[in-house]
Amino acid sequence: YLVRQRDAGLRIVAVEQSSSSVSLVDYRFPRDCVLVLGNEREGVPAGVLQLVDDCVEIPQFGQIRSLNVHVTGSIILWEARRQRILGERAASVQ
Repeated sequence: YLVRQRDAGLRIVAVEQSSSSVSLVDYRFPRDCVLVLGNEREGVPAGVLQLVDDCVEIPQFGQIRSLNVHVTGSIILWEARRQRILGERAASVQ
């Protein structure tokens, strides 16, 4: 599925803490992308991580090491939508 989506021009974005992940604060979501969320204990499987274009992580402070997948999905979807709203507003002003 992910390979077909990439071949169709979408960028594959996983939410995972890794050495190559970009903070959600700094990441700019592409217009067309597929979001990949892992399970709550193991995260995104290694085989799937090999297929992604970008890894994004939600900054966390203190002892927390992970968030529930539904919380993670909500945060990521809101940020992607927020960026799109801001982009649409900027385009309508021009």
